[in-house]
Amino acid sequence: MQGVSIVETATLQALIFKVENLQETVMQTLADINEAKKPYLTLKEAGVLLNKSEKWMHTNKHEIGCSKTGGDWTFKRKDIEAYINQSYFKNTP
Repeated sequence: MQGVSIVETATLQALIFKVENLQETVMQTLADINEAKKPYLTLKEAGVLLNKSEKWMHTNKHEIGCSKTGGDWTFKRKDIEAYINQSYFKNTP
């Protein structure tokens, strides 16, 4: 045996709690990264990305670009980004 360490129960429990929280944080971060990589979005997801209501999305969907897949409207993430970029304005000195 290499050596024996004595650790108080409270310290060990605190360490276990921190490790469990870290695991949850890592799992959530991975889920967020995977979600951000989705190339196709639902109407609702596209609305969230644009900060627009579903009603606004229905009205303006053809201006952005979309297709109807199995009865649901689908948007390409790159089309949403292009829509944002077309009206992006930046002052240049």
